[in-house]
Amino acid sequence: MKNTFSLFIILLFLQQNVWSQCNAGAYVVTTNTTINGSCKITGDLTILNGATLNVDLTSAQLDTFVVQGNILLQGNAVLWVHAAPGSIGEQFIVSNLVNNQRTITTEDSSRIQLENIEFRTQEGNLANTGSVYMNYNAKGSSVFYVNNSKLNTQKAWLLCNMFNQSTLIGYESNELPTEIYLQDTAQVSLHGSNTKAGIWLNFQSITDTLDLPLDQSSPYNWKVGRGVGGLDTQWYLEVDTVQLGLGVQIFPSAKMTINGSGLPATGEVKVALMFANNTDSLKNLNVGLQDTIVANGPVGFVKLNNVNLGPIAWQIYALMNEHLHIKNSIINEIGIAGPSSVTVDNSLLQLAVLGAVGVGGCTMTLNNSEIWNQVITAANHSTMTLNNCHVTGSEFSTVDAQSHITVNGGCFFQNPSGCTENTMVNINTGQPFCNPFIPPGFPQNLTPATVTFNGVNSNCIEGITQVKKQESSRIFPNPCNESFVVEPLGNNDQILQVSDLNGTMVINRIITGTTTIDTLNLSEGIYNVSISDDKSIGNKRLVIVR
Repeated sequence: MKNTFSLFIILLFLQQNVWSQCNAGAYVVTTNTTINGSCKITGDLTILNGATLNVDLTSAQLDTFVVQGNILLQGNAVLWVHAAPGSIGEQFIVSNLVNNQRTITTEDSSRIQLENIEFRTQEGNLANTGSVYMNYNAKGSSVFYVNNSKLNTQKAWLLCNMFNQSTLIGYESNELPTEIYLQDTAQVSLHGSNTKAGIWLNFQSITDTLDLPLDQSSPYNWKVGRGVGGLDTQWYLEVDTVQLGLGVQIFPSAKMTINGSGLPATGEVKVALMFANNTDSLKNLNVGLQDTIVANGPVGFVKLNNVNLGPIAWQIYALMNEHLHIKNSIINEIGIAGPSSVTVDNSLLQLAVLGAVGVGGCTMTLNNSEIWNQVITAANHSTMTLNNCHVTGSEFSTVDAQSHITVNGGCFFQNPSGCTENTMVNINTGQPFCNPFIPPGFPQNLTPATVTFNGVNSNCIEGITQVKKQESSRIFPNPCNESFVVEPLGNNDQILQVSDLNGTMVINRIITGTTTIDTLNLSEGIYNVSISDDKSIGNKRLVIVR
């Protein structure tokens, strides 16, 4: 009994000693170490020299492992965070702020293993905070293994970049990581009907054909890459009974044909277009079924055959020395990664990051566009200008004092409450209903010293909240070309009024039933639409493209 008691005291001392080291600043692990129970590291976590950090959260309590810094694994290092099987509630949190993004990096042959864990990128009560994006960079021959774990994408968003010969293996895990970018000779293997993830396939310098899975039902069973199915890539993807969101990244040096099934759905694939070292233009990129060629200069570099693009389909990135003009399009995300410039006219930007963050300075100018983005940000001596735009429930952020955002004119609209990922967008038109990553309210300025607002109106038309609560009609298609249809949802006569962004009324009609409205005499751009009857008034925005 005495020996048993002595052993208990020794173990208790060791546990307390580890606790004391853990709840401190930067934490460097060079020998095998175990942490039992909740723990907070208030600086960077670094694991070196083949050491293993075993974070054991298997007690009966809902323990939390928090890192308020970056995480780096080198050599044969291992980070093992695990809870008891069958009860996900214990949390692994890498604490982020919008202007202080953390990064996880694994190098050499290191390994991260997560089991029965909920992963988050923010601490505390997240009911009134926006989602924070975070990067995980897998390099060398490192491994990321995740089993029976999850990530709530309304509270966090983990982007996993697979470089070199790295490997990702997932079993019965939801959105952890949220998006996986597969490139080089990396390999991803996902299994289980509870597994859900987005996969981005990288096509950099290749001429080939990608045949999408013909079965639109979920889950997927699919193998692609490294010669499978005739696709000439070095990376490899295997999914077994998995809920898969699929995207492709296409660079100017590639020439890709994508064949789809064309079946009605929320979208078979998302497309990211990369541009560099040129002057290019894009226009009329819309949602829905696409049978078209997207040109890069005089030569098309992506051809879509019978592909059903979803409402959040297009992501556009300007890399080095690019001058890009986007017009009359519905875009999910626009980013500038190098010294480049992007101009956007008469477009809808929806539900993702809009960022001018290129190293060395870059510029983005948005004219007469509608913006429903999660974060509007500038960094690395970059500038962003919004001219006469409608902005709903977004966050403005500048990362450094040399960057600047200027908003000239336009309107701010309040983001509605009761928004979920399933209700955020009209799957037929791409028109957002709400932004699930931003709490209800008007756009927020997170960095007042470097964001300037000139003549912005926050008391425009009654806004989207009124439309959601008392919608008495719908208009489609939106965007439209030669005409649009007004479909009353009740039996009352209605008054349709359409005005341009200067407030000039261009249409004033009484609607007695489903009516087609001719727009041939109107210029392309964004218009305010008011539809009222004796019970309610609803306000919408209409985009006309040519």
